Formats: sequence, C-alpha cells, structure tokens
Amino acid sequence: MKLRFSSSFQANLALWITAFIDWLLLLPVWLALQTYLQSGEAAVRWIYLLPLLVAGGVLLRHRCSRLWQQLLAALLLGLLSGLISSTLTLPGIPLVAGAAVCAYLGMTTASRVNRFRIYLAGITIYFIASIAFSQIPELQANVTILTWSGSLCLVLALIDSNSSHLRYSSLNSDSARLPEGLRRHNRLYLAGFIVLAAILAAGGGKAVGMLLWNAVRLFFTWLSRLSSGAEEPPTEEAPPQAIQEFPAAEAGEPGILAAILNIGFYIIGAAAIAVVLYYGVRWLYRNTGGLLRRAMDWLLTLLRRESPAAAAGYQDEETSLFTWEQTVQGFRDYWRTRLTPSSRRDRWETMDGSRARIRWLYRHWLRAKHTDGYEVKAYLTPQETAADVAAWSEGQKRQRKNPGSEGEAYNRLLAFYNKARYADEEQSDLTELSAEEITALKEQLKL
Repeated sequence: MKLRFSSSFQANLALWITAFIDWLLLLPVWLALQTYLQSGEAAVRWIYLLPLLVAGGVLLRHRCSRLWQQLLAALLLGLLSGLISSTLTLPGIPLVAGAAVCAYLGMTTASRVNRFRIYLAGITIYFIASIAFSQIPELQANVTILTWSGSLCLVLALIDSNSSHLRYSSLNSDSARLPEGLRRHNRLYLAGFIVLAAILAAGGGKAVGMLLWNAVRLFFTWLSRLSSGAEEPPTEEAPPQAIQEFPAAEAGEPGILAAILNIGFYIIGAAAIAVVLYYGVRWLYRNTGGLLRRAMDWLLTLLRRESPAAAAGYQDEETSLFTWEQTVQGFRDYWRTRLTPSSRRDRWETMDGSRARIRWLYRHWLRAKHTDGYEVKAYLTPQETAADVAAWSEGQKRQRKNPGSEGEAYNRLLAFYNKARYADEEQSDLTELSAEEITALKEQLKL
C-alpha cells in the first residue's frame, strides 16, 4: 500500500529539508557559539533547538511575507529559544541572534535562488573551520563531527547542482531524454565530487590544513632566523621564586539589593541611550536637508518588501530588454536636451505634430495670463483653470477689445488640449487638424 501525503505537507517537507541543509552549511559557526557561550551544565542544548526553529520558520513563511514581519518573527523565536536554553543573558546575545538567523533562514527558503553559491560559501566555511578547529584546544572535540558534516555538505552540493544541471539542460524532469554526451559529462561531474567528499571524510581536510599551518610556521621561523643573523643559544634563566599565595575568598551569591541595583543600572543605561538616539535622530532629521527622510523611506520600502510568489510554470527562455541602439539614442537625447538652452527647446518651430503644438499653445497662453497678473494654480484641471481665468478677467479694470473672439478661441484650444492630453493617439482626431488651422488658432490667441 502506497502512502499518500497532501501537497502542502510535501511542499513543507521539501522546504524544511532545504532549510535544514542551509543550517547544516553553517554548522561550524553553531558549534563555535555552542562551545564558548553555553556551559555544559545546561539542561537544554542550544544547538538542538536550531532545527526546530528552522522548521517553525518554514511553517510561518505564508503568514510573514513582508521583510519586517520576517525579522520580527525571527527575533521573537530567537528570544524564545534563549528562554528555553537559559541563554537569555548579556553574554548569550550571540546565541539569540544565531537562533533568529535560523528562523529567518526557514522563512526565506522558498524565495532564495542560485543555491550553488550558498553551497560554495558553506564549503568555504568548512574548509576554514577544519583548519581552525584542529588548532584550538576547546574546539578539537568537534573535528570528527565537522569532518563528516562537511562530507555530507559536499554530497548534497553534488546532488543539488546535478539536478539543477539536468533540469536546465533537458527543460523537464525526465533525465532519460538527455543526450549521451551530456549524461557522460554528468557522470564525470558526479564522480569527481564523490572522490572529493571521500578524501575529506578520510581526513584530507585536516591533513591539508596541518600542511598549510606547518608551511606558514616554517616560513615565519625562517624569516625570524634570517633577520636575527647567527643563531645564539638561549641563556638559561633561573626559575623565579614561588610567591606565597593567599587563600581565595569564597564567592557568595549577591544579595537582593545588588540584583536590584544591577537591573536598575541596565534600565537607566538603556533609557539614556534611547534618549540620546531620539534627539540625535531628531536633529539629523531636521538638519540634513531631507537625506535622512529619504533614507528612512528607503528602509521602510525595504521592510515592506514581500517575498516573491512561486512561479506557476516553466519559463522556457531568457530575454534581455537592453539594446545598444536605444542606449546610444538615449545618451544623444540627454546631451541634446542638456546642451540646448531652454528658450530654444520650447519654440514653435521645434514642435513636431499636432499634439505638441496644441500643448505649446496652452502652455504659452497660460504663461501670457500669468504675465498679465493672473496667479496660476497648478492643482486645477484645464476646465477649472478656464473658469478661474474667466472670473479673474471680469474683475480686471481694463477690458479687452474683442473678448468674445478670444473666449471662443480659448474654448477651441481647451477642447483640443483635453484631447491631446487625455485621449489616445489612435482615437483622437487631432491628426486631422492641418498646420494652417493650428496656426490660425495661434494668431487668434495672439501668441
């Protein structure tokens, strides 16, 4: 009987495995934090909670789609892990931060791309850790775990890169349709990674690390001998006399008053830092000319960014919108606009087409009214501007000689301008206007 699971369970399981692999790639960092920042007498080991946080992050990925939600949820899960593992102290802040990073990895697993770079970074961390752990006494007990987990990461990198290569090459998930040459290349690629993983599992990483360490030490020893000249036998010094040591006083637990003062010191210090930060940010906000405001807007936009949704189907080709012709033409237009004076750019002779001429007429008609004393209101629509100009004209003492013809000409200009501004070019009848009609309208408006 074949077991059948729901599609959501299968998707969560696949994402949890992927997030667990990401956590495994950072295992040297977790081992170092565990060794130095949590005592061996703790009831719950901090490192055992990290896979659970990764799984919790995977389950929360739909509820926390924005970046600020993901960061807040990761911080809360990190604090919860600190409470459970009894590491919620000042020295345990890196452990809380590491737990928050694990939860964030789980929530962003589905949106990460180009996983081969992630594997390459993880293998580089393992290579550096295999050298450092073998030289540090506190970390030497983790060398065996590091060796086997590093080999497992190599095998996982092999499987992931192999499957990605097959999918990219065959355009589907059926590997039987691959050409013979591609399959031969795939087998050689697979065999090479297996041999490398076997060498590392057999202690090759430690051997290479020790070889490099001894080579560097011999090089610096040779440099010191070369700079000091002839080697002189070291003089034997008499051992110092033993100093009589006093018995150490027994350390007692601090009293209630000391605990209250300690907590009060942290509260007062945090309040003082908050006040300084508030007034500092307030001063910068008022005196940086909008720079801080733009930076805060950019940060808020970044925090509101949502995780991209999963692609519905396969994208069978990659396209680029970049063309050299458009780029060169854009540079030409930019420099032509910059080098040409504004008075020459806005001339009637340079207007191309009926739309540009109608816009030119409206713009210069409004500019002429402004010259006569009318206050242009940019927030008004063309219809509202017409009513406002009519009301302003009635209040003027000086009457025009032929106001009726100008009002009729402006009504025609307003109708044409609305079509030029709001109507589609295909549906507009501006193309039917001749240059003589637009020129006659220009003369009626005395522009």
